[in-house]
Amino acid sequence: MQMSPLREPKINNVTTGRASGPDRSSTTKSPMGSPMKVTAMLKVLVIHHAPLIRSGLVALSEATGRFAVCGETDDAPTARELFVQSKPQVVALGMTVRRGNGIELIKDFRRLDAAARLLVVSAREDPVSIQRAFRAGTHGYLALEDDSSEVIQAVNRISEGHLYASPSVILRLLKSLATNEIEPARSEVKALSDRELQVFSLIGRGFGASRLAIELHLSVKTIETYQAHIKEKLGLRSAAELSEKAAHWTLNSMRRNLQLKKLLKTTSGL
Repeated sequence: MQMSPLREPKINNVTTGRASGPDRSSTTKSPMGSPMKVTAMLKVLVIHHAPLIRSGLVALSEATGRFAVCGETDDAPTARELFVQSKPQVVALGMTVRRGNGIELIKDFRRLDAAARLLVVSAREDPVSIQRAFRAGTHGYLALEDDSSEVIQAVNRISEGHLYASPSVILRLLKSLATNEIEPARSEVKALSDRELQVFSLIGRGFGASRLAIELHLSVKTIETYQAHIKEKLGLRSAAELSEKAAHWTLNSMRRNLQLKKLLKTTSGL
């Protein structure tokens, strides 16, 4: 997804397209002079913190001729504004965005327009994140490792009213169901909110308070408040225990993902 499409000028990491308003079709004239209805294109809003991923999603959407990108951003409040203004039928978003997170956006979009179809494209491949995204209301989920053709397949399926998960995501979910790893009642992270789980997973990747604040576009004080809540909910007494617990959880998630990737390669070769 490294293509660079031609797009409208953008300001502050925000691009708004020409598509707007409820009228999504147009009328032209055929060579014989009679009016001819042009097939309406579905409007797509792209929200992701990584510029290359955003550009790739925009390019893939526009290359089909079926979808018109009505806006793109990496910022949660701006995403809400674009959603209300542009009224997209499809939203492609990541789980990590500036000044917010994907789960909160999914819930907000479902509340604002239940008819809009939502597709998560994320590097977060652990079963808990996938499950929480679907619980929040997403209609599809793709991993960043998935082939670009999966994006079009996913958008087509969810725009037709179906739920969709790529083969790699489905395999992760099936494996987790088989081993009872998808947030069972005894799950150690079940008590955490979606934002707390995001902070917890980043701590497990070695992020300190300052780096977390930069990554999530929050103040250090807010990060420290989240850390305190996580420690309380998980029964941890110190920052060192929190770091150790988060690292252990993240490492186990990475090991499961690696096992599933190997299994996926094996099954695809059969």
